[in-house]
Parts: sequence; structure tokens; C-alpha cells
Amino acid sequence: MNDTLSKETASSRRIERVGMIGLGLMGSAIAAQVLSKGFELSVVGHRSRQALEALVAQGAKEVSYADELARSVDMVLICVTGTAQVRDAVFRENGLLAGAREGLIVVDSTTADADFADEAASAFAKKGAAFLDAPVNRTPKEAREGRLNVLAGGDAAVLDRVRPVMQAYAETIHHLGGHGAGYRAKLIHNFIAQANGAILAEAFGTAAKAKLDLHEFAAVCRLSGAHSKTFDRIIPYLLEGDDSGQQFAIRNAAKDMRSYSQLASSYSSTALIAEAVRQMYVIATNLGHGDAYVPHMFDVLAQLNGLASAEKSA
Repeated sequence: MNDTLSKETASSRRIERVGMIGLGLMGSAIAAQVLSKGFELSVVGHRSRQALEALVAQGAKEVSYADELARSVDMVLICVTGTAQVRDAVFRENGLLAGAREGLIVVDSTTADADFADEAASAFAKKGAAFLDAPVNRTPKEAREGRLNVLAGGDAAVLDRVRPVMQAYAETIHHLGGHGAGYRAKLIHNFIAQANGAILAEAFGTAAKAKLDLHEFAAVCRLSGAHSKTFDRIIPYLLEGDDSGQQFAIRNAAKDMRSYSQLASSYSSTALIAEAVRQMYVIATNLGHGDAYVPHMFDVLAQLNGLASAEKSA
């Protein structure tokens, strides 16, 4: 009787204490929004002391290890680079799973491989905890404004419990299906966006070699089917040197394209275009541009096409 009562209490109480793992550009912005909306926030120590100390100055609490975090909060948000990093956060010796308990909800905002969702959900369920894969769309700019899009996979009732927290950093929340649906949707979405970026880099490289006025050509594209959100985020770098619209590293784009190709293969779906796009990002990484943001693909194509850097916006 007491066990049943405690389970009901754990699964229905309001979430007030939130933990955060991952304080990069996206994670630190998400954490700041959660804190600003009145939730108690605890964060795990991070190599970026600047972001962590800024949050602590605003009232967040720093903890040393993920298992300690799991024992002290109602919900944990993860926002790290990829599958290897989220796996480490969950399964390492002092990871989240070691501290998981009845009623804890773990929400992963990482762009990760879809198969990880079932593995994590099963492991947490054995501890009486729940897991959602809930990566986010948009850029650090929208994250700082609390205007991300959440792509969630997992139990709908669990998602409803964490909605008030998600609404602190997200403009929209989309439930795509069961465990792994959020990861899958995010990878498919990123294929569309990253392919668009690669196409624009190649097309404008050709336009530069053809001696077109790139400002005028961009103006034409904005009036037609060539226009997109990706266009608006990366073309300012080509024309004005502003790469802030798409703060996403080229090596991460290559990683996402690999994961998308594997996803397509697992469903016996074609990935002809995806493999070509992946190779473009792999080449860019191998040429030393991996840490640059995606708009710098213009520089990579300029290099491959024998254009001087200044020529690309001439």
C-alpha cells in the first residue's frame, strides 16, 4: 500500500527541481531559460566554467557528478554533442542511471542515434524512472529567446508532466510517437537542412565562378523556390561575413549525416543524396574546417573550386 502510494506521488507531483547536463551554446541557453522561469536548477560541472559560473550567479547549484544530480532533482535535461556523450552521461560509473530513482524523468535533447532511446528507456524503467528523447530544432539565438521546437518521443503521459519545463525554453512541442521517434524526426529534419546548406554552398560557388553579382543573385533566390530558412541563416556569411545565423559545427553536421544514412538503411530507404551530402561535410572536416560553423561550407567549396576567399562575395 505504501509503495503504491509513493509511486503515485512520484508520478504526479509537480516538477520543481530540474538538473542540466551539457552547457554548450544550446544547453547553457536552455538552462538559463529554465532558471529564469522559476524552476530550481542544478548543473553538473562542465569544462566551460564561464557558462556554469554565469548560471550559478543567477541562482543555479553546481553538483559534481551525474548520479548526485539524479538523486536531487525531479527531472534531468541532457544536451550534449552526440550518442557517445549522452551514453557516457547515462551509463558511466557515476552517471545518471547510478542515481536514478522512482519518479525521475530524464529528457535527452541531444541529436542521437534512434536505437539509443529504447536502450535508455529500458534501463531507466528498471529503476522506476522514465526517459524521453526530445531533441530541439532552431539555433542558439532562439534558445536564448526560449523559442526552440521540441521533437519528442516516448510516453505521452510523461511528456505531459514535463511540458511546463519544456515551455520555458520551447515555442512548440511536438509528440512524434514512441521511444526513438524524436531522435528519428530530428535526424530526418537535419538531413533536409544540412543538404540545403551543402547545395547552397555548391550553387553559390558556381555562381561566383560564373562572375554573377552574388548580392543580386541572392535577391533573386529570396523571391523564388530557392529560398528557405537555411538560406536566411547562412547566406549572410557569404555576403557579409556573418556566420552567427547557423552556429553549428561542420563536424557535427557530418556526424548527423552519418546517423541519418544509418537510419535510412535500417528502414531499407534510399540515402543517395544523403551520402553525397555527408561526403561534402566529411571532406570539409578533413580539410581542417570541422570546428567552423556550417556557413563556412562556402569557404570549403571556394577552396575546392580554386576560388580565392575574397572572390566568393565579389
